[in-house]
Amino acid sequence: MNPFGVLWDASINEFVRELVGPLAPAFALLTHLGDGALLLVLGVLVYWFGALESQRDRVFVIAVGVAALALSAGVKGVVQLPRPELAFAPAGYPGYSFPSAHAMGSAAFYGALAVTMEWGTRRRRYLLAGSVIAIVALSRVVMGVHYLGDVLVGIVLGLALVGIGVWTREEGLFEPGPMFALAAAAALLAALLGSRVFLALTIGASIGGLIGWYYVDGRSVTQSGAAVLVLGAIAVTGIAVLRYATIWLGLERPDGTSSLVVPLVEVVGYAVLTATVLALPRLALAVEDRPIVRRLQSRLPFSDRTIDVDGVSRSD
Repeated sequence: MNPFGVLWDASINEFVRELVGPLAPAFALLTHLGDGALLLVLGVLVYWFGALESQRDRVFVIAVGVAALALSAGVKGVVQLPRPELAFAPAGYPGYSFPSAHAMGSAAFYGALAVTMEWGTRRRRYLLAGSVIAIVALSRVVMGVHYLGDVLVGIVLGLALVGIGVWTREEGLFEPGPMFALAAAAALLAALLGSRVFLALTIGASIGGLIGWYYVDGRSVTQSGAAVLVLGAIAVTGIAVLRYATIWLGLERPDGTSSLVVPLVEVVGYAVLTATVLALPRLALAVEDRPIVRRLQSRLPFSDRTIDVDGVSRSD
C-alpha cells in the first residue's frame, strides 16, 4: 500500500481496470477529452467566435483554465509524487502523478462552461459536464497513469476554481481579471516552493491573460469572423512555434520541467501570445476591411462573428 493512504493504492487501479474489462481501450481514447491542448483550442474557439454579448463569460472560462493549469503544474512540481507502477500503464509516461491535470482541467473547463453557457437547462448542462469530468477522471485510473486520489483531488480543485468565480461574480457577471491574478499568484508561489513544471508557461500565460483582458474589456471589437480567423491562424502558429522551440532548445523538457532560472524571454513570449489571443478580436479591427478578409467573410458560413449553423446545413 502506498504510504499516502488507501486512495493512493495501486491495487485500486487494478480493480477498476478489471471492472471495465474490454472497455479499457475506449477509456484510452476518451481521456483525450481532458487534454490541455484540446481544452485550449476549445476555449479559444468559443471565445473568438462566440456572441459579443457573452465575451466576459467566455474570457472567464479561459481564465479558469489558466488557473487550473498553474495550480496543477505548481502542486505537481512541489509534491513530485511518482506515477503508479503498473504492468498496463504506458511505459515512460512523463510527469508527476499528484494531482491529475486532466481531471483538474476538465473540472475547471467543463464546469466553467456549464455555469456560463445558456444552452439547454442548467440541470442538463451540469449533467453533461459532470459526465465528461467523470469519464476523464476514470480514464486516468483505468490507464494506470494516476491514482484514485490524484483524480479526486484534481476534480475538487478544478470545481473549487469555478466556485470562486461564481461566488465573486457581481450582478450575474463573471470577472476574469481576479482569476488570472490568482493563476499568476499560484504560479509564482509554486516557483518559490521549488516547482519547475511548466513554470514559464504558467507565469507567462497568467500575466498575459491579465493584460489581454483589461486591454479588450469594454472596448469595441470586430464583428467579422473572417478577420478573427486570419489573425487567429497567425497567433496559433506562434504558440506552436514557441512551445516546440523551447523544447528543441532545451529550455523545457517534454514533461514540462524547466531549468532553475526560467529564461525571461520565454515568460515574455507566453505573456505576449496569451495577451494577443485575448486582444485579437479588437486587433482584428485593423484587417476587417482588407479585400481577402471581406472575400472570406462572404464565402465562409459566418453570421458576423459567429458561425452560421443554418448556412452550414444548407451547404451540406
